[in-house]
Amino acid sequence: MLRIELLYYPECPSHERALELIREALVQEGKRAEVEVVRIDTQAQAEAHQFIGSPTIRINGRELQPQPHLPYRLTCRAFQLEDGRLAPLPSLRMLREAIRSAEGG
Repeated sequence: MLRIELLYYPECPSHERALELIREALVQEGKRAEVEVVRIDTQAQAEAHQFIGSPTIRINGRELQPQPHLPYRLTCRAFQLEDGRLAPLPSLRMLREAIRSAEGG
């Protein structure tokens, strides 16, 4: 069973679209999963949840795009897309590949 977490900081507007992309990726992959949405409001919460920025997406406990060198903090984040560009959200392709990988396929 897939376990997906979406952690977000409310000052970053991309979390609603991130949730839509996660749900779209699940549909396209023919998978079902509950998406736990966690709001991060304080620095203490950021540290407790190992939150590097909004949105943070974890599939079966694994960070979608790990960036271990970044500190835990209340901020927006960027994802490096397949073509090297930075974007406030991961691509649908990245999410679909992560879902397949988490399922062992």
